[in-house]
Amino acid sequence: MCQAYEILYFDPISGKQNTYGASANKNEPWASWTLSLGWPVTGIWPPCADGSDINAVERSEDGTVIATADDFSKVKLFRFPCPAEKAKFVEYSGHSSHVTNVSFSRNKTGQKYVLSTGGEDKAIF
Repeated sequence: MCQAYEILYFDPISGKQNTYGASANKNEPWASWTLSLGWPVTGIWPPCADGSDINAVERSEDGTVIATADDFSKVKLFRFPCPAEKAKFVEYSGHSSHVTNVSFSRNKTGQKYVLSTGGEDKAIF
């Protein structure tokens, strides 16, 4: 993703930009999803948001949930893919300011967790 909020594709061998990357990869089963842009995550953006309001995105291991970290002190969970605007979500609060990152984790017994890091509070939840 570039500063103009475009998804750019590059050839890993030559390092040159592949301008046909979007159409060439439209049905690619990606191993992960950490981009805040793209058809599968169109619905994660709140109304009137600018391109910097979502700070981090991560799809769950099983590919059914996407977690977001935002500038409004929230961690949100959406179904994945989430292509529809104004998609339903579950929201979690706790950080005192913007949330800088979010990630899925699993403990030794198999329980799944969402971990988040805060900006100003420097906390891990």
